[in-house]
Amino acid sequence: MSDLLETHRHSITGFELPVPVGWERSEEVEACALVAVEPARGDPHLRANVVVTLEVVPEDEDLEAWTLRSLASLRESLQEAQVLDVETLEISGVPARRALTHYLHADHGGAALEQWLLLHRGLGMVISCTTAALEYDDLFDLTHAIAEGLRLP
Repeated sequence: MSDLLETHRHSITGFELPVPVGWERSEEVEACALVAVEPARGDPHLRANVVVTLEVVPEDEDLEAWTLRSLASLRESLQEAQVLDVETLEISGVPARRALTHYLHADHGGAALEQWLLLHRGLGMVISCTTAALEYDDLFDLTHAIAEGLRLP
């Protein structure tokens, strides 16, 4: 795992996000603006990853409503998902929410999903950092540095 970060500038929207040096990166994954995945290790494990998604949000939907809708959809897509915490904060000078969810990964057991959700220029942006539940404490500082390093165009 690398604690060294380098800036990734999104080729279309121009947002910038620090990602660990040596992590695989792609802007070509369907429905994702960016996917960054830690290098494989020798043993089978849940590879820590960062996924950024963008969604056009209706003008009449505010951050709170969109956050609640987004978090509700986790229960439909993740096995045994439990939202543990939601916090109000700012990222890159924009109001945001940070949510911590625990779920059961089909192959690797407990997983921690930490998300930062914000609205900017009509788009809902979610920065999702997923780790094995038992590695969450070890990667807390790294995942927070990634999300808090977001720079919007």
